[in-house]
Amino acid sequence: MNWTIIINMRKGRQAIMMATKIWVVLILLVVILLVFLAIGTFSRPVYQEEVHKYFDRPFLNKAADYQYQGLIVSVGQKLITWALLAGGTIWAWKYFASFPRLPLLVAAGYLVVFFLVIYLASLPLDFYRGFILEHRFGLSNLSWSGWLMEFLKSRGISLVFTVFALAGLYYLMGRFMEHWWWIATLGFACLVLVGSYLFPILIDPLFYRFQPLEDPEMYRSVISMADQTGLEVEEVLVADASRKTQKVNAYFTGLGKTKRIVLYDTLLTRLSKKEALAVIAHEMAHWRFNHILKGIAFSTAGALVAFYLLNMILRETVLWGDFRAIFLALLFFSLFSFVTLPLQNTVSRHFEVQADREAIRLTGQPETHIQLKSNMARVNLADVQPHPFVRTILYTHPTVMERIQLAQEEAEK
Repeated sequence: MNWTIIINMRKGRQAIMMATKIWVVLILLVVILLVFLAIGTFSRPVYQEEVHKYFDRPFLNKAADYQYQGLIVSVGQKLITWALLAGGTIWAWKYFASFPRLPLLVAAGYLVVFFLVIYLASLPLDFYRGFILEHRFGLSNLSWSGWLMEFLKSRGISLVFTVFALAGLYYLMGRFMEHWWWIATLGFACLVLVGSYLFPILIDPLFYRFQPLEDPEMYRSVISMADQTGLEVEEVLVADASRKTQKVNAYFTGLGKTKRIVLYDTLLTRLSKKEALAVIAHEMAHWRFNHILKGIAFSTAGALVAFYLLNMILRETVLWGDFRAIFLALLFFSLFSFVTLPLQNTVSRHFEVQADREAIRLTGQPETHIQLKSNMARVNLADVQPHPFVRTILYTHPTVMERIQLAQEEAEK
């Protein structure tokens, strides 16, 4: 019996040491990434000579100023969120010590209040980033009341989904104990699949009004490109984005019968038809390479790792089913997500390069793609050549100059 106690004590100490190592490594990586991000943020932009063939100095200065201010605000928001999550974890550890296992609805109520506190704390920076800065640089068409309505809708949807997911996690931890982490991974994959299917028909219409692409010539060109790739295009829709912004954008979304290509109406009015077709070709390429499903698979693998590591942290503290574990999980997931950003964005940039190459093949017009990337950069005030640290950590797409150089390489083949 004594030997059993000694063995269990040793296992307990090993588990505590392992959980401590996970936290130390995680926090150390966060600090390293923040240091690199700070170096990139505060470094004076040094543009290669080729940049000046496409962009003049006034534009480069204006775009750098816009991106710099936005980045500073984003980092500030992240630090505020981490501070609140850490503070919430400490508070929960003390406050719920005497009644750690709450009924599910009560737990959900506490989470709603906690997230409302986070949203209110970050509201000034959200307003500065989303309204003041966008108007200062002539990119927003929203009134302050219009911005507030968009903000409330976005936060409301985020609140519902986040609390639902965390309440489900709380239930799994209490119901399945040591096995919760792999069941939660399956649940995550199902939620993402269902969400990807339903998002275009339930969420998107809350923010935009959509009309089918009406230009018959352009639509015929879209069908021709779809035939080349063996794809069946369900819908090409135009969103009334000009109510909100001067920026141009497009995206692909949905699964199965809900998949569609969406163009901002600003893209059709501010760019040429050839450029718009190049954008559509790029979005079709994402379908051809199954990037949505691959992205879901990659995200699920990341969730599996995160849940497993969290389970290792919770194992020795015996917090399964304890409401305090949810606050600890929130802090862990936020830090883990930030630490894995470089990997996530590397995969995303790889997908975008694939889509760019295929789009150039479909249109057969690399020069149009060069014009498209330079014109979109001007309209959106993009940083065409960000610091390598900033690019590696934050950029989901290749930089503008990387995409222009890719088109140049394809033109020379």
